[in-house]
Amino acid sequence: MVAQQEHRFNDQFREAFERPVEMVKEYPLASMLLMFGMGLGVGVLVSQSVCSAIAELAEEPTMTEKVRKQVIEALSHVVSPATLRQIQSYTS
Repeated sequence: MVAQQEHRFNDQFREAFERPVEMVKEYPLASMLLMFGMGLGVGVLVSQSVCSAIAELAEEPTMTEKVRKQVIEALSHVVSPATLRQIQSYTS
């Protein structure tokens, strides 16, 4: 009984490894493009995490923070102080 279950498990395990090989042989271009896309995605994630770690060390304001500061500065000449504080509370 246990030997039959183990044999069936081994067959399923072998089939699970053979099926992707067959799919790659059948669709080589699609497989290559899929792997390229996955590699590109992983590369973007890794580079973004590395760049954010470096940016935290540099402690320079990001482009978003610079633009936010410029917008708040421009709005301070147009809207009331109460409205400006309300807008700042949304962006903080």
